Amino acid sequence: MDTKLTALILGCLLLFVTPIMGQDADNEAVGATHLARVIVPRAIVYSDENMNSPLGYISNDRMITVGNPRKKNPDLVPMVVYGRLAFIEAKNLSYDNESVEMQSAKRGAPKEHNIDLVLAKPEEKLSKNNSAFLDLHQYGAGEGLKNIFETIDGEDKSSLQGFGLTLLHRKQHSRMLWGAGFEYSSASTSNVDVKTYLMRGILGFTPFRSPLFLIDIDGALDILPSTQVTIKNNYDTEPNGFAYGPSFHARIVFFPENTYHVFGTMGFRSYKVDRLDSFTDVNGNAITGLTKMSGANIGIGVGIEL
Repeated sequence: MDTKLTALILGCLLLFVTPIMGQDADNEAVGATHLARVIVPRAIVYSDENMNSPLGYISNDRMITVGNPRKKNPDLVPMVVYGRLAFIEAKNLSYDNESVEMQSAKRGAPKEHNIDLVLAKPEEKLSKNNSAFLDLHQYGAGEGLKNIFETIDGEDKSSLQGFGLTLLHRKQHSRMLWGAGFEYSSASTSNVDVKTYLMRGILGFTPFRSPLFLIDIDGALDILPSTQVTIKNNYDTEPNGFAYGPSFHARIVFFPENTYHVFGTMGFRSYKVDRLDSFTDVNGNAITGLTKMSGANIGIGVGIEL
């Protein structure tokens, strides 16, 4: 009974601690301190031990004062930034004299540091989170495209092939990603050429990641500002259409921790097509054209961390 009452009283007293007492708590958390040198271009400083909240970074070759490694996470060491406890990864530091304690929390506050730059969204500015992917792909365009090739050349063709470039940003310590893509695709027979140019905005997430591979799932809004149909013989028009619609993709990226990657992707596209609904030959006969393109997509390629 007395123990519970004492705990209750102490709990009430903690509600009235001053900022100075809060700073003392930080000092106690830092404990014995050591002089260390930053050995990477940008050593990120975090506000929590889970490394979910970057505060900013400290530049290469800066001397800082840090505490002993954390028991909860031995890869982190504590420091004081703006009067508050913060954390930095031990692998980013080199100790000039690790055996000598600079000072003790009991004899005074450890040295306080101002980080080089406080970023509203520091992860958005770290170049290692950006990557580029170059792919070769093929996607089905459906019955409309197939009908054009069958009517004019008598060939069964309903897919387009091409190449694309995708730029992605992966948020640090987050499953979210976003980016943009650009593609060129085409299909041709002896008398018909179809060419498309595509721009894409991408939003996705990473449900699984390991040192060997990761899996991305994303959705995109695709705009095809130019969908050209060139008819080489007996037709008096060469229309240029416009298409737009959603696409969905699943991507597996191998060796995601390396600078270079290989990947494969599969997905589905569905586009509405304008200004290509019919063609006219030299005799005035109408040929059914394209009003939509939809089908499965597959691709392979290589990636690089920028």
